Amino acid sequence: MAAPRIGDNTVKRLSFIITLPVTLVILVFALSNRGPVGLTFWPFDSTIDLPIYLVVLASLLLGFILGGLIAWLAGGRIRRQARRLRQETRRQAAEIVDLKKRHGSPPPAGTPGTALVTQSPRPPLPSP
Repeated sequence: MAAPRIGDNTVKRLSFIITLPVTLVILVFALSNRGPVGLTFWPFDSTIDLPIYLVVLASLLLGFILGGLIAWLAGGRIRRQARRLRQETRRQAAEIVDLKKRHGSPPPAGTPGTALVTQSPRPPLPSP
């Protein structure tokens, strides 16, 4: 019996199972924390009144975006290396095609006369 494969349908179900409770928690949080909070930005003298849930959710969103940006910047060296290796692979593949055109394809393995090193036949074993 073959092992079950994880397909798109399973991933969609798992995503829904995770997303639905998180969405419900955020909705309950927002409905429970509708009271206003005054935000004052230091260099300015003005105060903005916003609902508490909006301040908290905006802070979480900002943290998520900044974390993603930092992770993306940290992966720059690896992406650059992968890009360089892809270019090198393409260059080598083109070189192989060019060499095959110039010299012809190699004969299939096992064809007589294609071995680079030939072995001399072994002498017969002595009889007892």
